[in-house]
Amino acid sequence: MSDLATIAALAGLAGLLALDATAVLQVMVSQPIVAGALAGLVCGDVVSGTLLGAVLQLVWLGALPVGAAGFPDAPVGTVVGVGLASLLIGAGLGSAWSTALGIAVALAVGAAGRNVVARLRRFNVRLAAAAAGGAAEGNASSVSRAVALGILTRFGAGVALAGTSLGVSYFALRMLPLAEVRAGFPGFIWAAPIAAAVVAHGSRKLLERTLIVVGFLVGMLLVVGR
Repeated sequence: MSDLATIAALAGLAGLLALDATAVLQVMVSQPIVAGALAGLVCGDVVSGTLLGAVLQLVWLGALPVGAAGFPDAPVGTVVGVGLASLLIGAGLGSAWSTALGIAVALAVGAAGRNVVARLRRFNVRLAAAAAGGAAEGNASSVSRAVALGILTRFGAGVALAGTSLGVSYFALRMLPLAEVRAGFPGFIWAAPIAAAVVAHGSRKLLERTLIVVGFLVGMLLVVGR
C-alpha cells in the first residue's frame, strides 16, 4: 500500500478500536497490546506492532474508563504510534529511532484524545437528554437515533484524530533528512523507561513519581555502563 492508503487504513482501524473502549462491545480489542498487533498487521509487521503495543500497555495500564474519570485515548494513540514507526522505517529511519518517535507521538495523541473523549461525553449527555425527552413524548425512535449518532460520532472522532495526527507527524518528519540519520540510538530498551518517566511526571503521588524516576536513572546507568 501507498503511504496515504496505509494512513487511511490505520485511521479506519483506530475508529473501530475507539468504539470498543466504551461505546460498543468492550471486548478488550482496544487494549494497546491488541491494538498494536492489529495496527502491525495493517502495516505488515505484527511482531513490532505487538512489542510497541506491549510498552504502551504498561504505560496506560492504570488508565481505566471508569465513572467520570478522565483517561487517554489509548487505542487511537497506539494505532498512530505503531503506524508512524512503521512508516518511518519505510522512509529509511532506523528501527530504534522510529520506535522511539512512535512511542512519543502515541503518548501525545493519547493525551490529546483525553480532551476529545471528554467533549464526546458532554455531547452524549445532550444526546441522552434529547432521547429521554423524545421517549417521554412517545417517540421511541429518538432513542435509537441518539445511540446511532453517539456511535457514529465516536467512530468519526477516532478516525479524525488518528488520520490527522498520523498524517501530520509522518509528513512533517519526512521533511527531515531521515535517511541521513546514522547516529546510534540506545535501542528499544530505552522506550519503556522514557515512557514511564513521562507518566511519572503526570502522577500526583510523590512516592510513585520518585520510584519511577529513580528506576529510570538506574536504567540509564545500566545501559550506559554496557
